[in-house]
Amino acid sequence: MKLRVFKKHYTLRHFKITPVGSGSSGSSVSTVGALFVELEQDGLVGFGESCQEDQIRSGRIDGMIEKIARLEGEMKNYALADPMAFERFIDPFFEGEPAARCALEMAACDLWGKTCGVQLRRLWRYRCPGPVYTSFTLGRGSAEGVLEKLAETPDWPIYRVELNGRDDLSLLETIRANTNARLYVDAGGLWTLSQALDYLPRLAELRIDLLEQPFPPDAWEETRIFKESSPIPLYADESCRSIDDIQKCVGIFDGVNLYPVKLGGMLATRRAITAARALGLKTMIGNPVESTVGASAAAQFAPVLDAVCIDGPCQIKQKIGLGIEFDRGRIIYPLQGGTGVSSAKNAVRSLP
Repeated sequence: MKLRVFKKHYTLRHFKITPVGSGSSGSSVSTVGALFVELEQDGLVGFGESCQEDQIRSGRIDGMIEKIARLEGEMKNYALADPMAFERFIDPFFEGEPAARCALEMAACDLWGKTCGVQLRRLWRYRCPGPVYTSFTLGRGSAEGVLEKLAETPDWPIYRVELNGRDDLSLLETIRANTNARLYVDAGGLWTLSQALDYLPRLAELRIDLLEQPFPPDAWEETRIFKESSPIPLYADESCRSIDDIQKCVGIFDGVNLYPVKLGGMLATRRAITAARALGLKTMIGNPVESTVGASAAAQFAPVLDAVCIDGPCQIKQKIGLGIEFDRGRIIYPLQGGTGVSSAKNAVRSLP
């Protein structure tokens, strides 16, 4: 099996605003770094991706590439037949590096599905009786900027709003005045308990469907108190960074945000979804900005999720191969096996 790894960058359609932190006024970026992996066996190619988000600083991508590249010699004599066996094989090399592990394991799962000639969601028996929809992310920023993005995609049934910790309620009121669509809200852990309780009556009036990470990751007691008053389902993101955190969320949150880059791959995500559902928690995937490669992989879980936010390919200018498409939020799956990604080799190489 041949292994190839690439460090690349996307150009965003709109500036991405980083959240306001303690002592920080936030900043804007126009590009996002990414790591791509290709695994080739018997003429078939599996693709994997990890993006550069808050948990993957730009300086770490080079280290991630080095870790993956060290396996090149081992891969030459490895024949992929079972992704679970492959996962056990790579585990010792990626302790504490879920994002690097994700890119490699995602490529293996894609390759396995293509070898079987079947899409992963069908191999895993993930079925849904009707269409599956993703939200469109309006992102952080001024009301003018958010409304500009809303005007570009006026007919999506769900929007995800990332807040920046300033004038949040005013922004949500502006958005609601311009759409009757469902609204998912990501507070980014920027609120205090008193602030959230003050907002709550108006949030309910604005018909917010779900509220993601209202408080900092370790604010378990504040979240528990707020949940007792909130008619809006609360989802954990930064408070749930691994499968071991899922149990902690029971009784504190209503659901958990699970995505492969955070958890370390497709199989880890599958286990996390099973565990969360068994514990009575709702599940969502709200993935970072990523190309068709990562979004097509995340889309394999969409039929069994309560909320889906995988519009990354809509947020970047470049089209990276063929995979899932969107029809006003409806996920259109390709017929290709695995994650459904094809024709990505040249597209990845053409990225800066």
